[in-house]
Amino acid sequence: DQVVIPALKKYQPQFIIVPCGFDAGAHDPLGRMMMHSEGYRSLTKKLMTVADECCDGKLLMTHEGGYEGNSVPFFGLAVLEELSGIRTDVNDPFMDIFAGLAGADVQAHQQQLIDEAALLIENIA
Repeated sequence: DQVVIPALKKYQPQFIIVPCGFDAGAHDPLGRMMMHSEGYRSLTKKLMTVADECCDGKLLMTHEGGYEGNSVPFFGLAVLEELSGIRTDVNDPFMDIFAGLAGADVQAHQQQLIDEAALLIENIA
């Protein structure tokens, strides 16, 4: 919200390509970034919105990454449902568990980098 979306709006690409990996999932053995299916759905919606604004909805999402075989299919389904506008009756059985996990607040040094990146984007001509 603070860096990528403003950068896309500023740059006005003709096409957006997203290597859509699911290794940020809560139980992924590598990423463990506390993401869940609704988080992936939300990110997809945001990217679709900015693609509509910038490049007539031209958005390509490719699958890459995600190493937890039980939850990755639900992450992928959430993305596909959002892209297609079709909501299936499949429920993510891990959603309540993942959504209930306590996440870490952004640390001061992380926020400083986010702020610096946002400032760089604002200053691009």
